Amino acid sequence: MRRPSPTSPVVAVVLALLATLPAYAHSGSTRTSCGALRPGTQADNANARVCQWIEAGELSDLRWPNFTSYREQARQFYAPSFALAWTSNGAPTAQAQALIQELQRAEEKGLEPEDYDASRWAERLARFSSVAPVSSEELARFDLELTVSALRYISHLHHGRVNPAEFQSGLRPAAFDAAGFLRRQVVRAADVAAALTQAEPARPEYRRALKALHDYLLLARGGESDPIPRGDQDVWPDNTYAGVMQIAAKLRRTGDLPADAKIAHPDVYEEPLVSAMKHFEGRNGIEPDGILGPDTYHELDITFAQRAMQLKLALERLRWLPAELGTRFILVNIPEFGLRAYDNGSQTLAMKVIVGGNGNQTPEFADRIDSLIFRPYWRLPLHVQKYEVLPDLRKDPQYLAKNRMEVVNGSGQVVTTATLTPAVLQQLDSGKLAIRQQPGDGNALGLIKFVFPSSEGIYLHGTSEKNLFSSYRRDFSHGCVRVEHPTALAAWVLRNPRWTPARVDDAMVGDQSFSVKLVNPVPVFIVYDTAVVEENGDVHFFDDIYGQDAALEKALADAHR
Repeated sequence: MRRPSPTSPVVAVVLALLATLPAYAHSGSTRTSCGALRPGTQADNANARVCQWIEAGELSDLRWPNFTSYREQARQFYAPSFALAWTSNGAPTAQAQALIQELQRAEEKGLEPEDYDASRWAERLARFSSVAPVSSEELARFDLELTVSALRYISHLHHGRVNPAEFQSGLRPAAFDAAGFLRRQVVRAADVAAALTQAEPARPEYRRALKALHDYLLLARGGESDPIPRGDQDVWPDNTYAGVMQIAAKLRRTGDLPADAKIAHPDVYEEPLVSAMKHFEGRNGIEPDGILGPDTYHELDITFAQRAMQLKLALERLRWLPAELGTRFILVNIPEFGLRAYDNGSQTLAMKVIVGGNGNQTPEFADRIDSLIFRPYWRLPLHVQKYEVLPDLRKDPQYLAKNRMEVVNGSGQVVTTATLTPAVLQQLDSGKLAIRQQPGDGNALGLIKFVFPSSEGIYLHGTSEKNLFSSYRRDFSHGCVRVEHPTALAAWVLRNPRWTPARVDDAMVGDQSFSVKLVNPVPVFIVYDTAVVEENGDVHFFDDIYGQDAALEKALADAHR
């Protein structure tokens, strides 16, 4: 069949319709002329009003009156008759009332209730209890207000409130038929709350985060704990300390100190409080030494409301991820400085990582490992070459030899390993020539590099500086991710009987650099979550090292969609 040309009338009509679609709308269009809906009965009049308001894309009583980004979904929901969906015999249906309750409880899902008119529903429902009959216009207004609010709510539950591409490259919001879901799953649902959960991510980590949010919201509503006293010096176990009971009270509320634990001496910092404090410190990303110092006091001072916000942000980011991550995938969490590998939904490997710091932040993105390089060369990034290595080269003519480096051209051909003429130095400064480090034990990439075709120029690799993994805060790299156990990760990625850990070790010992192409590339997600809930229910919090939580919180506050 002949396709229409880009300038044909058919394409022009299609483009005009696509312009009305919201960012995440279902691709189909069900536009109906409101003129075809003739006034008559009260129901006919109500249906016509719904259609007219949808065409206008605005409803003044909504908190966010302009709903043009949901107009096409509203059309799909009501077409072709535009009959009301949430009232029967002039009163709200049981499903409408249950749906309103869910909108009012949106904070329990990490969302903002007022985005769905939470405080306005009581007055709207009260109108139906009035002696005066409800007009067709009031019925239509109530119905469309509930539909638009529900479409917003379901869309936010499914894929979050902001476009993930604004924060994490490689992620794109998948199409979601919110209108069809609302019509098929909710309008006549026996259990509206249960039906709505089907729009949410099904992954266990999401469910754990929801449970943790519920717990921290309850803690926040119960009031913040008393201020923790602090002195001029660190408090060590068995020291006298005036804040024992305040700390005990807070750690009981967070679950770090068992409810039945006895405090024998209210002025001595001792067991069982010390062990509880170590557990608290371990959950909050600081060294679990039980010593009350600046870092520990800082974590103790963070309010329950702030922790709840971290969990809300984590839920938003979890909604960005694809519904199907694959049977095998790797997840690197930047603030956690950790890597986890999953097989069939279960974590099978975990290790520490080092991420970017000092202005070289590791970006958030999604990609796939397509090959491994054993004994890799390290081609220095231009900014490292220009600002970190060249000054040393000018001072020390032996710098290249001492660090097993060589100068190469754009084709990878070696120009020199020793002689640095003014012309070579000038071309290195401009980037026409590059420096690379030869393979070996001292190579900055270690002995294995995990490659994916990332436009970010970022990859996973080993390191020769293994001592850095002993630090609790590990943002030392130039942007790439250094992994603690590259041999174990390589064996996991290769997952081939021929590639045993022993063979991986042998491949790292040779004197040649070579690559192994993966038959089945492995998805990798570089994420940024400052709140993670473990399988045992422990809630771990991490510092917002890049300020991304603050940026996301602002974006959510500005997202009036």
